[in-house]
Amino acid sequence: MIMNIRLQKRQRGAATLVVAVVLLISITLVTILTAKTVLMETKIEANNYRTMQAVSAANYALDYGLNYFDNGGFDQYDETVNPAPTTLGSDGVVDNIYKLDDDADDDQLRLISDDLQQTTFATVSFDTGATRCAGTASWEDGLISATGFSDDRVATRTVSVCVGPLALLNDDVPDIPLISRSQVGLTGNANITNRYSNTNIWSGDTVEIGSSSSMETFIKDPATGPLDPGDPDDLARLLDTDPTLDTQMVSNNNLGNGLDIIDSDPSLGNLSATDFFNNFFGTDDMSVIEGLADNIGQSYTDIADAIGKSGLIYVAGDQSLNSNGMIGSIDGDGPAILIVDGDLRATGGPTIYGLVYVVGELTIAGTVSIVGSSIVEGAGATEPIVNGTGTLNLVYWKDFLEASDTLPPGLTTVIDGSWRDW
Repeated sequence: MIMNIRLQKRQRGAATLVVAVVLLISITLVTILTAKTVLMETKIEANNYRTMQAVSAANYALDYGLNYFDNGGFDQYDETVNPAPTTLGSDGVVDNIYKLDDDADDDQLRLISDDLQQTTFATVSFDTGATRCAGTASWEDGLISATGFSDDRVATRTVSVCVGPLALLNDDVPDIPLISRSQVGLTGNANITNRYSNTNIWSGDTVEIGSSSSMETFIKDPATGPLDPGDPDDLARLLDTDPTLDTQMVSNNNLGNGLDIIDSDPSLGNLSATDFFNNFFGTDDMSVIEGLADNIGQSYTDIADAIGKSGLIYVAGDQSLNSNGMIGSIDGDGPAILIVDGDLRATGGPTIYGLVYVVGELTIAGTVSIVGSSIVEGAGATEPIVNGTGTLNLVYWKDFLEASDTLPPGLTTVIDGSWRDW
């Protein structure tokens, strides 16, 4: 009996030991699994953190590239200058923007956190001939690609977008030198020349060339050979303000209105002011154009402030231009798109390269040269809305928007649907 009791006690001790071993093994397995899970979650969190760093760096770099392009395009510096490319001007080569950044390191943008504890990196590249964008080499549009790196450069993320100029004008540019919603009655000396096509004036009302008017219109002389706008010498001939160069006269006070004048066109004259504006611009809201000009610091209340400026220019209210200065240019900063939200009276001797849009009445009282196009809306003006006893030299320039490799600052945009993050 005593032996049985002892045996039972020994058996109970063995069972306790087995249970203890099982528990110990279980705890060990749980500990190992927990540690492995914590390690895996740490790795996942670290990878997520690196990814967030790379994404943030890529987004910064993309914004950097967009801002760079928006302030003058892909070629803003002459990088043939040694030792550093700090000379403004185009050299016909896409800018290496890393070399222009003061914080550049190993051809990368260096991004330092506010607390100075972390440094990440990014690269930006430009492609002016990307197939997914324009498909042809162009300084006015292209692909911006940005790659961001984590602080240990293990994780990377690439984003890219196509960019191009804002479509301010419908169909690029007007195809006629002078467009008027209502009557044209220039009684002074006016020379209107078009060496590209055979139309000089398009008006919604009458175009009067009376006996007191010395207005004359000219088109290209058929005997003159083809002129290539891409050739500097040919372009100079196309835009020469001497109306007798390579031309033939079509209309004057003796010949009357020739076939180069389209007048009393109801499709133009019956348009409302809003529809007339929208016929030429990509919006029917003048405030949109004003806002764009204001964003780039070229919204004025005095047209004198526009002298020497290029790109989009908005001037509010009635204006008197009494200056011998120049707005826009053939080269350099390029032509202007000048919008006067009121009447414009030109009493000086200015030269304007590009497009002149007058919301009110255009009066030529001085000696004015416009190389490009002029559009007069005539809102609130008395007839005729294009008038004056001064001298107007208006020469049509068909491709003025392509005159400069440098895009007007602040007038570019991301092409819808072109953003990619791979």
